[in-house]
Amino acid sequence: MSQEIQETRKKISFRRNFINILLVVVIGISSGLFLGSWYSYNMLASSADYSGLDANLLTEDVSVVIGRSLNIKKVNDDQRKNWVSLAKSKGITPKKISGGDNTQLAIDVINNASSWTAIGTGKVETIVTQTVYSAKYYDGNTYAFESISKGIVNVASIAVYGKDNTDVTTITGNDIKETSASWNGKSEKMTTEAYVDKNGGLPSNAIPYIISSQTVINSSDVTESEVDGKKLYSYTIALHPLKSVVNYIKQVKQTSGLSDYPTFNDITIDVVIDENWNFVKFNIVENYRVVYSGLKPKCKGVLNIDFTVNQPVTLPEYKD
Repeated sequence: MSQEIQETRKKISFRRNFINILLVVVIGISSGLFLGSWYSYNMLASSADYSGLDANLLTEDVSVVIGRSLNIKKVNDDQRKNWVSLAKSKGITPKKISGGDNTQLAIDVINNASSWTAIGTGKVETIVTQTVYSAKYYDGNTYAFESISKGIVNVASIAVYGKDNTDVTTITGNDIKETSASWNGKSEKMTTEAYVDKNGGLPSNAIPYIISSQTVINSSDVTESEVDGKKLYSYTIALHPLKSVVNYIKQVKQTSGLSDYPTFNDITIDVVIDENWNFVKFNIVENYRVVYSGLKPKCKGVLNIDFTVNQPVTLPEYKD
């Protein structure tokens, strides 16, 4: 075999690996909020071991959080249902509660909302830059999750799930733009159990991470501000890089062709909520690493998400 042919094959192999690495990053993004990172050290450690972690044991009953936050020894059903008004009657605001507990309480609020959206934009910087668009919708009956990344690799998909259905439909996008696509491509239907097994969670999950007292490893002070007469509360939480992603990593591994799970170095979220514990904004930074075909790409990514809660929602148009 000539030297020229060997060199050509090497270039083709490198190009394939390069594209595969981009797909690892992009597919991770489309699974939820998986972004990118800069390595925080030069030598790669061994792969993360998630085998001893049980997601069920890492979650926390919100009644425990309500009791801890509102100083109630045993939360009854009425207190569980009406804890926001109860907190206000006690003069308890988000400023008096830790960032981790505020986040769990806000998750409870959005899980029980009549409608909500979480629209995120960002980018991943690796060898090249990929733009990121992640949009989740709930109109009271149906959940939809759009995920789009555009750059050297263009990927778009939408997952649709009715709250009373037992199936999830995923559709690939055509005519891909930075924040939109035509949802008329190949569709696939799977049971909710199969979807969760593959993706780690349903489209109804507003937040892909496990948030609990076991997974929030650091939290800043909560600061209060007022914007247009509305009180807002801001803080930053840092998540455990193993425990918080036990569900989240499933999509990344199973859809990207990795031989092992990605290893997160750290995850930080700047959170803004209002006085009713409605999410207002997230600014997320994830740091992670993968090894793919012997290559070790450096990446950095951020995702900025704006929320609406209990407001009218129009789902994107799609062809089932």
